[in-house]
Amino acid sequence: MKALLIAEDDEVILNISAALRNTGYEIIVYRWLLKALDNVEEIAPDVVIISTAEYPRHWKTFAQFAASGICGSVPRIILHNGRPLSEEDKQKARTLNIAGAFSGCDENGLTELQNILKCAGLKTESNIEKSAYQLIFSNPVDDTFITGSVVSYTGNEIKFKADFKYHIE
Repeated sequence: MKALLIAEDDEVILNISAALRNTGYEIIVYRWLLKALDNVEEIAPDVVIISTAEYPRHWKTFAQFAASGICGSVPRIILHNGRPLSEEDKQKARTLNIAGAFSGCDENGLTELQNILKCAGLKTESNIEKSAYQLIFSNPVDDTFITGSVVSYTGNEIKFKADFKYHIE
């Protein structure tokens, strides 16, 4: 799945990209919203995350364009802001069918992002299809192949279940 991240702040880009990458998204980052708007059709993202702090008015234009279906598909749009949205912006977000909004890029903010993705039916760390990930390893001692599947995946850790018991000396 593809995620388009539109933000200027390096810390925001780094933290949100890492969280999405750990979930299995391919991330495309744009620092200019209007350039992203020009290319959204070619990108065809499943989800778009827009920093409303940097684009307080333009996120609405982007959301309207994306919702029109002109780009071929309608991505889910999530808003990021360093502080909660105003009541007026919350109402506009509801009208524009925004999937959700989260504040901050700390652990709590990124947990909010995961919850929004989950509620929107998008890929999250907790709902990655494990059966879709089959792996094969080569034993460096005797060059035998070890096959199996991913049992769980969280961040930097993959738990693997071998198809057969192997004795490695």
